[in-house]
Amino acid sequence: MGRRFTFAALTLRLPLAVALAAVASCAVADPPRVPDDASQDAPLFTGVADTVEVTSDRPAPLDAVPVFTTVHDVSEELAHVSTVSDVIEAGAGVNVRRYGGLGSYSTASIRASSPGQVDVYLDGIPLNSAQWGVVNLADIPLGSLERIEIYRGGSPVGLGAGGIGGAVNLITQRGGAGSSIVSVSGGSFGTSRLGIVRSGTCAGGDYAITFHELQSEGDFEYLDRHGTPENEEDDETVERQNNDFRESDVMFRLASVPLAGWKVELSNEAFNKRSGVPGVENVHIKSVHYRLFRNAARVALTSPRMLGDSLSLKATAFHVFRRDRFYNPEDEVGFDRWDSDDRSWTYGANLLARYDWHAAWQSLSLFAQSSRDRYIPESSNPPVGVGFTRKRSEYTLSAEDHLFVPGASLELVAGLRYRESADNYAGPPPFGAPPEPLEEPHRSYFCGPTFGARWRIHPNATVRANRALYARFPCMVELFGSSGYIEGNTELEPEEGTTTDVGLTVGLGNAREGRTLLEAVVFWAEREDLILFLQNSQRTVKAFNLEAASVEGLELSARRSWPVGLELSLAYTLQHTRNDGPSPTYNGNRLPYEPKHALFLRAGWERGRYRLWHEFHYQGETYRDRANLEENLSPESSVHNIGCGLELVPGALSVSVEVQNVTDERLTDVEGYPLPGRTFYATLVFGGASR
Repeated sequence: MGRRFTFAALTLRLPLAVALAAVASCAVADPPRVPDDASQDAPLFTGVADTVEVTSDRPAPLDAVPVFTTVHDVSEELAHVSTVSDVIEAGAGVNVRRYGGLGSYSTASIRASSPGQVDVYLDGIPLNSAQWGVVNLADIPLGSLERIEIYRGGSPVGLGAGGIGGAVNLITQRGGAGSSIVSVSGGSFGTSRLGIVRSGTCAGGDYAITFHELQSEGDFEYLDRHGTPENEEDDETVERQNNDFRESDVMFRLASVPLAGWKVELSNEAFNKRSGVPGVENVHIKSVHYRLFRNAARVALTSPRMLGDSLSLKATAFHVFRRDRFYNPEDEVGFDRWDSDDRSWTYGANLLARYDWHAAWQSLSLFAQSSRDRYIPESSNPPVGVGFTRKRSEYTLSAEDHLFVPGASLELVAGLRYRESADNYAGPPPFGAPPEPLEEPHRSYFCGPTFGARWRIHPNATVRANRALYARFPCMVELFGSSGYIEGNTELEPEEGTTTDVGLTVGLGNAREGRTLLEAVVFWAEREDLILFLQNSQRTVKAFNLEAASVEGLELSARRSWPVGLELSLAYTLQHTRNDGPSPTYNGNRLPYEPKHALFLRAGWERGRYRLWHEFHYQGETYRDRANLEENLSPESSVHNIGCGLELVPGALSVSVEVQNVTDERLTDVEGYPLPGRTFYATLVFGGASR
């Protein structure tokens, strides 16, 4: 067990991979794809155009407001065993919390926000559920994605009302490239992976199909302190139990040939996962497990440019279904709940309209969305059984004016976002009969302005500034409780947060001499009416609007490339967090699990058929509690990852080997949930060059 390297799993997948690669090599070549969106060619840490081109009669079209954005190109991540969490934590301002190793629950924080304050989208489809509010990043396979867009402190009007901490938009693979890639991996702790990507054109349109399968035993060694961290005599090294998982994902994305300029796009993603629930460090759970099925479908209709090349429309309809099943066959957790089978649906439609008013040097955008959430809980506990359908309806309306100042290379943006929700759930009492629907729906409202500016002060330098007010509505668990142990509070108000940032982006050099990209951002954030769960009785907790917080910080991003194939990149975050709540015990303290310093460095070299890379992650010390007690201070951590790759057959076969956590550091992001030590992976890629 332990760190065994599963070449067996890798070998079992080789025949299938070779067969698929042979099919790929016989496929008819498709023409190269031309990117159809502005951010595709943007720098990794900006994601929006830094240059404003002005003609004699109209402003150049822009697809993003001047918010600070990180864009990660993950289209070639099939050459690595990595996750969405691994990718996004390499950017400035982002902090990932993992509740274990590969496949375990993980969430993202942007500029010291809570995970629920970060809106997550899949091709623009909202993934934050009305019931829980938080998205588990481990349930989003990286192999189906082409890029990840992270909006820090703000988001484009096309993503709706926006989140206090910003937004993460996951963009799936697009068609038209005319390629077939098959990837197989094997590694430590019984890990194996199979990834397939096929894209091309058909009948004038394009398509992309991906398949992903990942599994691991997760039986790494860690230090069990038996619940007595101050007593080292009873500490022992044990293997993680019941930490296995297996997941699979199928995604397709189809785009039609334009008919009279109108274009239709269809996509569907089906994800299935089975995982054990291992418990915390010193509680060894053996039988509890969890199953998830999710299906996300989308259809989008894009218009041609109309009214003298001024008006464009995009209408989207979406549907997300998920089924969460929790099994507790030996009653190892909880008091009287054996298992549960919960189902939820989210469906809706939106319209994004944009009008370029050339005579006034303005671009006007309007976004409207209506969505519905349905949640049906089912418990095998006989007094509970199947609950009634919890319902939430939500409406979003956003307007934005983009003003260009002729001859000044200056843009000014102003917007207003309105959001409203209504639900019918009264919430279960702590004990007794199940609840009934509300006769009068519970409602939440929010309306907030956004402002932005972008000024090209030099051909190679751009200054940006933004200020925005966003909100997070209480989720159903916070408002109405759950299972009798979480008591509802229908008096909760939406959390609100204001973010202000100013930054400079500089780009120098060219492909022949080497390129340099630099970005420095200073930001301030204030958050009010933050929701906190407090003990309400011996057996219940309840949510209250009791907290406030402020954050100020600095984000630095840099990338330098040389013609010899060497590239260096850096992302550094310095942030000062403060609890501004009313409690004198916690007021003035640092926010838990938010480091003051975070640094990511990557050095890569590629020459001909050979590749080498080294990554370094540093995170400063963090407190694990609101009281900032010294015994709950997690030390700083440093993690090194290294790897090498070789192209065995140009354009057809490559191999890579990587080692994560080279120095075998024993770390935890969250108290009680150990992370694995040194880990090895090997990957073969057929049918395409790896990067």
